[in-house]
Amino acid sequence: MFKKIIVSLLLCAATGLLFAADAEEAQIDTSILDKAYVETYINDTAAVSWKNYSTGKQIRDMGRRLGAEIKYQEQVNHAKSPYAGGSPDFKYKAVRIYPGTKAGADVIYIEKHARVNTIQNMRRIVSGYIERAYDIPMEKSDEIAKKICYWNTNHYNDKAYFQANFQVRVREVFSNKTPIIGLARSYRNWPGKTRIVIPFVLIKQTVPDAVEPAPQQEAAAPEPAQEPEQQAAAPAVEPVKTETVPEVSETKAGLPALTIILLIVLIIAAIVLISFLVKRGMDKKKEDENDVK
Repeated sequence: MFKKIIVSLLLCAATGLLFAADAEEAQIDTSILDKAYVETYINDTAAVSWKNYSTGKQIRDMGRRLGAEIKYQEQVNHAKSPYAGGSPDFKYKAVRIYPGTKAGADVIYIEKHARVNTIQNMRRIVSGYIERAYDIPMEKSDEIAKKICYWNTNHYNDKAYFQANFQVRVREVFSNKTPIIGLARSYRNWPGKTRIVIPFVLIKQTVPDAVEPAPQQEAAAPEPAQEPEQQAAAPAVEPVKTETVPEVSETKAGLPALTIILLIVLIIAAIVLISFLVKRGMDKKKEDENDVK
């Protein structure tokens, strides 16, 4: 029983070490978005019925639910292509497509019955998605969402651009819903005709090595005050020069955090194994004494 526990602990530690070493994190590719130029949008200026009114937070929460589901599918279910259905009422859908020979991206589809009709609300949905899917604060997410909308409008339905730079699934996902990719300038062409592309890159996660702090240096002693000129007339005796050998400070490279955890697990396993062997030896000794009696 103890041997099985020890083996399980060692396997868990080794697996965790290997997984952490190979783990990759999705980060929005701002190098592409920074090239976007400003667009002018046409918003719906009609009065909104109280039945259809939603606060800014409620609209942002729709995007947050999408982003949280994508993150859950990726990190918990380890889905090959994380998908979010977009509650409530399934007004929005999202898919993550990983990079291969070409760039990957998240794609948000705006359903036909979605009532987003101003660029401000469109940005809130995209910002909420970024906030949860990429763990980015709201203010920073708002800045990125603005660039994403501009960039998608810059390349509105530019299929040649997406074909040259992105994985084929980025162009094909939700194509059964609409053949258009990108964001139009007018709100009239948003519901059912919008696929917002969010480019991202995979960054390998690394654990920094622990480094011991450098030893503090002692403060230099203040120089003695100079004697008055009258007393300085006496011949000065030149002090004997003595060479001092500088102390060599030895620094030790810190061990990575994961290595320390693995060592702790191994030590615990060794203690359990030794305790088991000692107990087994004592039990055998008692059995031998009983046989002699």
